[in-house]
Amino acid sequence: MNVPYISRTRIDGEWVAIEDYSRDFTVTAPASVRPGEEFTVRFDSAPILAVAAFNKQLTDLRVAYRITGEGTVVGYRLEGGVNIGDARFRVERNGADLVVRSDGYFPGGVEFDIPDLVVTVRAGRSGAVTTSPGGSSFDDPAFYWFREHTTSGSWDPFENYVDPANPVTFTTTVIE
Repeated sequence: MNVPYISRTRIDGEWVAIEDYSRDFTVTAPASVRPGEEFTVRFDSAPILAVAAFNKQLTDLRVAYRITGEGTVVGYRLEGGVNIGDARFRVERNGADLVVRSDGYFPGGVEFDIPDLVVTVRAGRSGAVTTSPGGSSFDDPAFYWFREHTTSGSWDPFENYVDPANPVTFTTTVIE
């Protein structure tokens, strides 16, 4: 699923809007479960390629995912990752959001694929469990990195979130 973002970065101390930025995700979850059943949700972000003309290197990478509705997160783990060198990834909880994060350094112009987030959820008694991109603003981003600009050498954020007026839903698991 393609996720369009509201995006910005800073160049020479000035905030600049980035138009038409989006990322692809594959998120899987069962269509339905029984009350109290545990099930798995897998969040798979498409590989990342930070354009070398603008990004010498990046760090503080963050991808936020959200699980809402009538379910309880009972566990999560990271699986896989391609071309990530010695970068370590972790998951941080932020309310209903699970944020996959790394303080490793990634070179611009080199494609890499972050680990998948695999979440175990226990269904409630009724209703549904919904997954979506996390974050809600530039202060609470859905997708983020801190980058060294190729030409100036300055370090600036690249911040993205989903427009609240146009929310994105990855999956809905009905409890029946």
